[in-house]
Amino acid sequence: MTESGQTHWLSWANIKQNVHDIFTWQYYREGFSGWSKKSYIWLLVGLSVIIGTGFMHGFSTMTLISVLGGAIGFTCTLAITNNKRLNGVLGFVSAILISYVAWHANNNADIFMQVGYVLALDIPVILFGSAWNARKIRKMDRTGWLILLGTFIVMYSFLFWIDTQVFISPRPFIDAFSAAIGFTGAALMLGKYSSQYVMWSIQGITSVLLWFITAQQGDANWVLFATYLLYLGNDVLGLFFSPWRMFNKSKQSS
Repeated sequence: MTESGQTHWLSWANIKQNVHDIFTWQYYREGFSGWSKKSYIWLLVGLSVIIGTGFMHGFSTMTLISVLGGAIGFTCTLAITNNKRLNGVLGFVSAILISYVAWHANNNADIFMQVGYVLALDIPVILFGSAWNARKIRKMDRTGWLILLGTFIVMYSFLFWIDTQVFISPRPFIDAFSAAIGFTGAALMLGKYSSQYVMWSIQGITSVLLWFITAQQGDANWVLFATYLLYLGNDVLGLFFSPWRMFNKSKQSS
């Protein structure tokens, strides 16, 4: 126990409570409340686009998995933008579904990116709850730049090697580049750097390009293309209207 009488956020008791909360109605009610009006509107627009795109050409198991993965993943990104711990569970579930679709499309680096998201972003939020999201937001500094450059160089080299020497992806450059940018954004988010949304925006652009090429080549339906296009829209919201952006504004005015 701390001096204030509250359980430390890293304690086993707190972890058990956070895991228990996942199975309560209050967890989801709290997770979907307090969003910005723009986020609620974007959620309705996004879900409509994902469902419409998915079932426009008929129903199949792969389409259903794509729609569910896209819808849950899109909702997860909005939860992140609004600093809600719900993003942990949503991200975990969507990562499994999107990884299956990526495996079917042979976008192997995208699978590694999803696994990285689970380990670096989803599980910490699931275990440590709101305390993890409540850590102090940081302005980009020298350490942040080292994290950015180091993560990108290491992950791009590794993922490009995986795509060209192990699994032989038909789209190794864009697949590895997109995933490496995603890992870099995740690393900045772990460090609570407000500049993470710049990386998310770049990653959104590259993922849209990746899944457009994938769909054009007939390896997947258009659902994930639409999903990542919506992710990109949310990244723009994050750049200008999220708590992360408010932090930057407060720093500039101080």
